[in-house]
Amino acid sequence: MSEQYDEEIVEWLKRSRELVGELEPVYITPEGEVIDGKHRLKAYPGWKTEVIQVTDIQKIMQRLHRNIHRKPSKQELKEILLALAVALEKMGTPKEELIDKIKQHVPFSEDYIRSLLPAKFKREYKKKEKPAVKLLTEKPTEKATVKPTPVTERKPTYLTCPICGSRLTLKGDVLLPYEG
Repeated sequence: MSEQYDEEIVEWLKRSRELVGELEPVYITPEGEVIDGKHRLKAYPGWKTEVIQVTDIQKIMQRLHRNIHRKPSKQELKEILLALAVALEKMGTPKEELIDKIKQHVPFSEDYIRSLLPAKFKREYKKKEKPAVKLLTEKPTEKATVKPTPVTERKPTYLTCPICGSRLTLKGDVLLPYEG
C-alpha cells in the first residue's frame, strides 16, 4: 500500500472516530500481533482491542477476510498470500499442493493466486485437456445431401461519429468510413 494512501485512511479514521466513535475493535493475537486494525491503531493508539485465539493459518485468514470489504491493494494481497504459503509450507504442505491448499482458504481463482505468489511457490501450470474432435469422413449419401442455405446480406448500418460528425458504416463487427 502506498504511504499516501495509508495516511489518507488514517486521517479518515481519526475523523470517523471523532464523529461516531470506535465502531470496530482492533483484533490482536494474545502475543499482541495485529490481525485487523493497523490503520485504526495509527489513527489512535488507544483504540479498543479484542484478543482472538488463532492458529497461524487462522490469523492470516482472519486478516484477509476481515479486509476483503475494503479491497486490499495488490501488494497487501501478495504479502498475505506469501505468509499463507510460508505457513502451509511449515506445516508440511508439498510445493505442488500449495496453490490447491491456498484455494481452500481464499476466494480467488488459481490464476489470480499464481499472479500474486513469487515463483518459488508456483507449481507447473495444470493445462486443461481439450476435448477430442470427432471427424466425419463418410461422404453424404444421396438422401442426406445438404442444401446450401442462401446467405442474405444485411443492410449496412449507418452511424455518425460523435467526435467529428462524419458518417460511418457498420459492416459485421467493423466500423468503416461511409463511402457512398
